[in-house]
Amino acid sequence: MAIHLFEDGALTQQISEGDLTNPDDDTYNGTDGEAKDKELFLANEQTVLASPLASGETSLQTAEPRFTDGEVIIIDSEQMRIQSGGGTTTLGVERGYGGTTPAAHAAGAPVYSGYDYTGLVVEPVDTAGGDESGWYSLALNQVDLDGAVPGDPLNLGDKPHDVTVSFWRRCEVPPGTAVQNKTDLKLRITGTENPIL
Repeated sequence: MAIHLFEDGALTQQISEGDLTNPDDDTYNGTDGEAKDKELFLANEQTVLASPLASGETSLQTAEPRFTDGEVIIIDSEQMRIQSGGGTTTLGVERGYGGTTPAAHAAGAPVYSGYDYTGLVVEPVDTAGGDESGWYSLALNQVDLDGAVPGDPLNLGDKPHDVTVSFWRRCEVPPGTAVQNKTDLKLRITGTENPIL
C-alpha cells in the first residue's frame, strides 16, 4: 500500500514498517499502570516538486525519491504515469494520464501517490512474545479513547489520495507490570487500494 503512518501532522516522522528504525514506542511505568495517548496520522506517499513544471515538460524533479516506475502520481488535478527514474528525484513522466489535462505546476506543489482507499481499518497487533494487543485502545479523537474497547479495530472509512487522516491510540500498561519500552505492539492498516483512473 502507498499509505504510511506518521507521528506528526507535518508527515516528517514516518513510523517504520517492520525495521524498527522509528517505531511507535514509549516507556511505561508498569508499577503504576501508566497510560499514554498519542495522535497518529495516515497519509499517502508524497513529496513536493523541487522546481516548477511547465505544461509540456515530461521530466520533473521531486524533493525526495518516493515513487517507482509505472506508478501514477497526482499534482494538483493532473495525473502522470512514471515512465523512468523510479527511486530517484528525477522522473520521466507521461503527462495528462487518465484523461487529465497537462498543466503548469509550481515548485513546492504536493506530489501524491495516485491511490484512493476504501474501507480502511486500523487494528493493534502484537508481533513478539505474549499477545499484548489489548493494551492498545483506538479512537477517532482523544475524548473517545475513554469509551474505546482495548484491542478492538478502528474503522477509518474511506480516504482520498490528498487527505491525511488522524486518529488516537492509548497504550495502557496493566498495574504491576515491569517498566518497559514497548516496541512490539504494531498498528496494522487494511483496506482496498484503488488506483485513480
